[in-house]
Parts: sequence; C-alpha cells; structure tokens
Amino acid sequence: MSIENQSARAALDPAVFDALAGELGLGLVSIRETSGSTNTELADLAASGQAGNLSVYFTEHQQQGKGRLGRGWITPAGSSITVSVLAVPGDAMPTDSLSWYTMLAALAWCQAVEEQAGVAARIKWPNDVLAGDKKICGILAQLVSTPKGFGVVVGTGMNVDQDADELPVPTATSLRLASGSQVSRSALLAGYLRRFAALDIAFREVRGNGSAGMPGFSGASLSGMVAAKLATLGHDVRVEFPDGSLLEGQAVALEPDGALLVRDGAARTHRVLAGDVHHVRRADGKYA
Repeated sequence: MSIENQSARAALDPAVFDALAGELGLGLVSIRETSGSTNTELADLAASGQAGNLSVYFTEHQQQGKGRLGRGWITPAGSSITVSVLAVPGDAMPTDSLSWYTMLAALAWCQAVEEQAGVAARIKWPNDVLAGDKKICGILAQLVSTPKGFGVVVGTGMNVDQDADELPVPTATSLRLASGSQVSRSALLAGYLRRFAALDIAFREVRGNGSAGMPGFSGASLSGMVAAKLATLGHDVRVEFPDGSLLEGQAVALEPDGALLVRDGAARTHRVLAGDVHHVRRADGKYA
C-alpha cells in the first residue's frame, strides 16, 4: 500500500459511538488501539459482569485473534473493522437459539455494506460475508455464561481498506477494492450496529424462533432473510467433516434451525450443522 493510502486510514470517530450508545442502548463501548482477541476479551468481561447486553469491543489492531477452527486473524492497523458484540437475551429465548447469532450478524453486515458501500453482499454458509465470490468478512460466535444468563459474543473481521497485497488469500477482497472507493469505517460500523440491534430486538420478540415472522421486518423470518442472502444455495458443494469424510451434493435449503440441507447424487437429503463441518466449498472451486 502506498504512503498516501496509509495516511488516509482514519481512526474511528469516538463521538459517533458516544451518540450511538444512547440511540441503541448499548452496554460497554470499548475502542482500543490494540487487542489480543476482541472475542476473548469481551467474553471475559461478560463472564465477570463488567460487560452487559449489546456491549461493543473494537480494536484498531488485533494481534491474536482466532477465526473458525482456530485459524489466526491478525489485522493491519486501521485497515479493517475488528469488533465483537455481546448479546444476552436472558429468558427471552432458549439457549439453543443463540446459534443463530452468527448468521444474524452476517445478515446485519450484508445490509450495512449495501447501505454504506453500495456493494451487493451475500452470505457463505455458515459464517462468511462475500462481495461477488470473494470473502470480505469472517464471523466467529462463542457462548458465554454471564451473571444474567447465557449470552453470545459475536466477533467479526471486515476487510475495509486493504490493497490486494495486504489480503491473506486470493479468495479475499476488501470493500475498497470491491467498490472502487474509500469507505468510512465509522459509518460502516455504526450501520452494522444499528442493523444488529434491530435484528436482535425482533429475534427476541419471537423468542429465538428462526422461522417466525419478526415484527418490524414485514413479517419476514430470520431464516427466510438469511436464505435470501445465502450464496451457497443452489450450488453443488463439497462438505468436509473433521473425520475426513466428504459429502457432495447440491445445497438446496436452509432449515429453520440454521442447518444446511444438501441433496446428494442419489437424491438423499442430508442435514448439515455448522458445528459438525470443517469446510463447505463450492464444487466448481469458487469460494461461495
């Protein structure tokens, strides 16, 4: 990246998030220069009661982050949005429904990216956001026990301002590369938090039922809205399980509990749960 582009990487504007805290009823809002892992640090604060519902933990430079399956996630300073959000529904929904928050966050990011960057974004099941057929965002959720019951910490890493040579793999891109213009990280993160909070409120109203019509969304269900954004559906996929076994077939539907339905060559349908897979890849080699 050129020196000019490096100097253009503006820090987040704290005033934006001071105002947003009141608007959305956010809990703890922590904006840090560096962090080991935003998920780990926010989970620790949640467990000790220092961070409550809709707490937000952001870092300009994450140094020890982990993605799905323990992969490293290290971000160049000022180039990305690395943030974790805590949701503690209490008795508003059963604990099993917290597994939906990975895709709830992915949907919120799709909406914010389209609003703020003008980029059509889609979801790669179960935990990535795509621009075209390249990854712009990875999501990792973890269950946490808090003094007010179980909650979930949802950590995301959104590529915003990287050049191609700063991205970890050829299948990744950034919003600047995808849109052809600079994107305000403050506006993008604020948009994501507004969308996350709205989806969270509506999901609580239906007690974590992924197939129930949600108030404020014209009766659409969370599973229906996610399915409409799911790039994986309709494609031939190769599902890799941790024991080395494979399932090949077409991704045909998203179940109300978030499971992916895959129909194999013998027309048998398989339910695939996110926690049971190692990878889900397009059979044609594309990332989505």
